[in-house]
Amino acid sequence: MKTIPKTKFLLASVACTVITACGGSSGGSSTPEVSSNAPTHGGDIVLSYSEKDPFKRLFLLGTPTGEDSGEGVATDMDGDILRINNISSNLEDMTGFEIDGLYLGIRPSAIAPMLDTDESLTMSLTYDITDGSNTIARTATITIIGEDVAPEAEGDLIGNFTRDAGTAVLDLLKGVSDGDEEPLTALNVEADSENPYTIPFTINENNELELDISSVESQIPDGEKVTFNYTYQVKDHRFEIDRNLVVNVLGVQDIPGAPLILNYFLEANANETDTVQVYDLTQETVEREGDAIVINNLILDGESELPYGVELDGNMLSVDPHAFFNEIENGQSKVLEFLFEVADDAGNTADGHRSLVVTLNGEQTNLVAAAGFNADFEDAQYVGPLDATNNTGGFVWGWAGWACPNPEITTTSARTGDYGLHMQGSFCHFELQNIVASLENDQKYAMSYWLNNTASNGANGNPYVPLFTTVPDGSSLDNRFWLGGRYFDQSLNTWMEHVQIIDTGDAGTWDGYETLPVHFGLLKYDESNAGGEHNIDDLNMVKYGHYDLAAHDMLVDNAGLFDDAQTVTSDGGTVEIRDVDDTQKLFVDTTGAADGVTVSLPVKAGAIKTSGRYAVVMDAQLINHDTLHTAGESTVVLYELTLSNGTDSIAANGSGMTKGAEITTSDIIITEEFGRSAEIDWAEQSMSLNIKLSESDAQYYIDNVRLIAIP
Repeated sequence: MKTIPKTKFLLASVACTVITACGGSSGGSSTPEVSSNAPTHGGDIVLSYSEKDPFKRLFLLGTPTGEDSGEGVATDMDGDILRINNISSNLEDMTGFEIDGLYLGIRPSAIAPMLDTDESLTMSLTYDITDGSNTIARTATITIIGEDVAPEAEGDLIGNFTRDAGTAVLDLLKGVSDGDEEPLTALNVEADSENPYTIPFTINENNELELDISSVESQIPDGEKVTFNYTYQVKDHRFEIDRNLVVNVLGVQDIPGAPLILNYFLEANANETDTVQVYDLTQETVEREGDAIVINNLILDGESELPYGVELDGNMLSVDPHAFFNEIENGQSKVLEFLFEVADDAGNTADGHRSLVVTLNGEQTNLVAAAGFNADFEDAQYVGPLDATNNTGGFVWGWAGWACPNPEITTTSARTGDYGLHMQGSFCHFELQNIVASLENDQKYAMSYWLNNTASNGANGNPYVPLFTTVPDGSSLDNRFWLGGRYFDQSLNTWMEHVQIIDTGDAGTWDGYETLPVHFGLLKYDESNAGGEHNIDDLNMVKYGHYDLAAHDMLVDNAGLFDDAQTVTSDGGTVEIRDVDDTQKLFVDTTGAADGVTVSLPVKAGAIKTSGRYAVVMDAQLINHDTLHTAGESTVVLYELTLSNGTDSIAANGSGMTKGAEITTSDIIITEEFGRSAEIDWAEQSMSLNIKLSESDAQYYIDNVRLIAIP
C-alpha cells in the first residue's frame, strides 16, 4: 500500500487556544513527567477508516478506540481533572482532521480527493495527558485508506430529435455515475467517419453537447430517420472511460388535417418481474379536427407479427415482462423498439413513424445468489476439497458428517459452468442458512437444485433435502427439518431437478411460519450405510406467489376457468362443464377409461420457450373419494401434467394431487430443460397443457387452472 508522506508540524500553541485550561509549559518539552500518581490510559489510539466512511468523533481521553467510556479510558488515581497539552502532528496539512477541545474529528470525505486506490494517509497525533502536575504520553494514529473507482455508464447515450430541432442539446453525463462521487468531465467527442452528414457541435461548460441540427435540416429526407454515431470519453481525476453516442434525426413535417405529434420518441422502462405494462400510443399527440386517433402498421424490431407477451388492443400496447424471463441476465437489459404510424379515423396520417423504446431490466431473482451464497459453485475461492475448517465451500457444516469422504467442488460435478458439488457416502450434511431472512405472508417460493447420481442405492439412496426454519423458544411450531424430501428418481448419470414449494397462504403448508427465516440443507442420511455418490449444481430459490395469475396466464382466453362453456379437448372418459353452486367447473369421470383421462387446454402461441420455467396452479377435487377410499380420511391421489405439441412433450417436475374429498390447490413446476422429450423451439409449436387423471372409476371437479412463467 502506498502511503503519502507529509511534514511534521508542531501544534502545541494552536491547541492551547482551543482547549480549556490548557495548562503545562507553553512551548515546552513534550517529554512527560512520570510519577506514581500520574494519569493512566489503556494504550494508544490506533484506527483505520475508508475514505467513504462518515464523519467520526474520537475522545482523546477515551478508550483505545476513542469511545467516551469503557475499558481503557484515561483515569487519574487522585481523581484530578485531566487535560491534554503539547499536541503535535506528523502532518503539515490537517485537512480532514479537526481538534475540538478533548475531541478529534475525522472527516474522510475531505481527504478522499487526495487518495487513489491502494493509497493511504496516516496522521499521528501525539499529546500529553496531564492532571496539572503529572503527565503521561499518548498517540492517536489514524489511517485513511483510499478507494478510487472508474466512472460507469449505463449503456450508450441516445439522442432523438426531429429535423426542425435547431440546436439540440444532450447531457453527456446522463446515465454516468462515479462511486467516489468525484467531479466528471466529458471530452473528445468524435464523429464516426461513416456518418451520412457532418453536424457541427460544441461541448459547453455543463458537459452538454450542442448539435447544430439546422445545418443538416434540408438534407434529412422526408419521413426518414437518419442516424449519426459518435464516441467520447468521460473522466474523473484518474480514470477515463469510452462511451458511444447515437443521434437520431427524424425527417418529419406537419401534415394538414393529420394528428400533431408533440414527441416522436417515446421511452419506457420496466423490470422483468413487473406486472403487465400498458402504453397509450396516442400520448403526447393532438387531433386538431376532433377526429379519433388510430394507430397503424405497428412493428417490433422490424417485424409486424408481435411475439407472445406483446399485444395491441386499439391504441393501447401491452407488454408482459414475464414473457422475457430467462432472456435477461441480472444487471443486463433487453430493448424492444416499436415503430408505428399515427393517423385519424378520417384517413389522415401524420408524417413519419413514431417510436416507443421499452427497456426491460434484468433482476437477481435467485434468492440463493441474492443471499450471497455460491449458488452455481463457480466461485473460484471454494474450488477443491471441502472441510469444516480450511474450505467450507460457503456452507455451514451440519451435525451429520461422519461418513462423508471426499466432498469437493470440482469440474467433474458441473452441470453448467465449470464447477459443481461432489458428495459421497452415507452421512453428509451441508447447510445454507438464512436464504430468506423473513418469510412473507401469502407468498410462494420454489426451491430447486440439480442432482446427478453416480451411485444411488436403496430407499435412502438420494440425499434428503430439508427446507427448515428457526422457531422461537417456546413456540408450538415445528422447525420442519424432517418434513423435507428426497428426489424419488434414483437414475444414474442423468441430471434431474428436485423442486420443493414453500406456501405461506392460508391453506399453505407453511402458513403460520411468516417472518421466520428459511434454511436449506443437503443431507445424506442413510442408516443402511448403502452409500452413494452424487453431483449437485445450480441451487435456486424464487418467489412467485405475488404474481397476478390472471394478468400473466398463458392459457388461451382463460380456458382453465371453464366459464365460457367452451369445448374442452379430452381423451377418454366423460368430460363436461357443469354448474356447481353457480360456478362453472370441469367434471371428469374416468370410469371405463383404461389409461385414464387426459384433458388438454390450449396455450397461447409462442408462450413456451427453450429454457423456460413455468408454474401451474389449479384446483382439483376427487368427488367420490369416500367411495373409492376410506371415508373421512385425507387420502392423497396424484395426477400428472405435461406441456405438449401433440408429438413431443415437457413433463412437470412433480405431481398434482387431491387430498381426501375436499378441494385441493396444487402448484406444479415445469422446467423445460429438465422435462423436455426433445430439443425443440417450442415457440414455433402449437402447445397445450395436458392434465392426466389416472385414478380408476374416479370423478373429479377441475377448476381455476392457470399457467404462468416464473424465473
